[in-house]
Amino acid sequence: MKELVIVDIDNTLIKGQSQKVLLRYLYNKKMVGVFYFSRIYLWFVLYKLGLVKNPRIVLEYAIRFLRGKRVLGIQKLIKEFAVHELPPLFFRGMLEIIEGHKRAGRKIVLVSNTIDALVKEIASMIGVDDFIALKLEIKDNVYTGKVSGSLVYGENKYNVILYYLYTHKDISLSNSWAYADHTTDEKLLSAVEHPYAINPDSGLEKKAAAKKWPILKFNLLQ
Repeated sequence: MKELVIVDIDNTLIKGQSQKVLLRYLYNKKMVGVFYFSRIYLWFVLYKLGLVKNPRIVLEYAIRFLRGKRVLGIQKLIKEFAVHELPPLFFRGMLEIIEGHKRAGRKIVLVSNTIDALVKEIASMIGVDDFIALKLEIKDNVYTGKVSGSLVYGENKYNVILYYLYTHKDISLSNSWAYADHTTDEKLLSAVEHPYAINPDSGLEKKAAAKKWPILKFNLLQ
């Protein structure tokens, strides 16, 4: 059985919220207007603070601009964004941890509520094969502007990992690792043998300290 390594993205692997960085990129390219940009930017901040009661409504509003756009065109745009904008935002310390797990032959899975097209590019950039992300609904090779399936957020991160294990019989939670930053990731971290709080928010930092989980804080020079 392969050992599993679960890695969150925002503020764990990458500094800040990757979708917020993408939003600014789209705004600079004049693909979204100032009102839309300002409103979604604020919602992303509130979402990260856990102050949004129904994240699905926020996320579906955020991706509404994709409605009617062809998948290949958006994927090309996101690839260009990832290649040009994301490299300076990766935490070197987290990349080194991932490389260590690769050398040990462990299965690494990125888990994030970030849109799947972006997570796919992030995974490719760091040489990771598998990811679980927010799926966008597609019909006839065109985005509908809606979310497909459940969110990969809070306690549901734990549920999607259970489903992943159900569909990958050669992988086990035994002697597994997880790296995350947010207090809503507590259930996921509690499920593994080696939980790590990475750049934790105040809620997770308190919980990690109480449970004696390792706490790692990276900056962009590490």
